[in-house]
Amino acid sequence: MKIFPNTDWVAGLVPDLAERLKPFVVDDAMRDEELVNIFIKEARHLADELREGLAHGDAERVRVAAHSFKGMCGLVGLPEISVLGQEIEIQAREGRLDDARPLIGGLFEWLAAVGGGQGDFPCTGNSNP
Repeated sequence: MKIFPNTDWVAGLVPDLAERLKPFVVDDAMRDEELVNIFIKEARHLADELREGLAHGDAERVRVAAHSFKGMCGLVGLPEISVLGQEIEIQAREGRLDDARPLIGGLFEWLAAVGGGQGDFPCTGNSNP
């Protein structure tokens, strides 16, 4: 049973994704309902931090939220989304928030699917998160 939506789209945003996935070992058996619920709750908080950081041009806030997201996704067996978080973190560290916007937009769309499309997360498409 698949808990999280498809992540194939990440390869379009992170060209060297396949190489960056090599260190990950994913054990789907380690995921349980409690862990998924904690993930969703924390993802909501981090989405708010990303949104606020972008709105205020606060690259450090975006970097910290992306770093947390990267680690959290690695723990729940979402290596593609973890690498996406890492890429957002790198771009924020370099002050390239405009470059990070499409990645964050893709992340928000994915999060909307995780939340069942019930508006739990902003779904931004190509617009600015």
